[in-house]
Amino acid sequence: MMTLFLSLALAGAAVENPPADGATTTQPAKPAKPKKICKTVKMTGSNLGKRTCKTQEQWDAGQAANIDTINQGYKQNTGVGDSPLGN
Repeated sequence: MMTLFLSLALAGAAVENPPADGATTTQPAKPAKPKKICKTVKMTGSNLGKRTCKTQEQWDAGQAANIDTINQGYKQNTGVGDSPLGN
């Protein structure tokens, strides 16, 4: 009778052990979502602002596009290659 309990206990322990070949059964971690940053943008002609939420990369890209637009306008109006912004 004792050998029966011992054999059942060993069989149960063998089922619970992870595979010896190093294979894991866990799911891979999900990539983290980029954090959104919300800002209130003032609209021309209005006292109210509009709340806009973007990632840091999107805010940076928008700022770079604005600087490029200013530089192009400056070059067209003055015919000089240097911008007042130094870019």
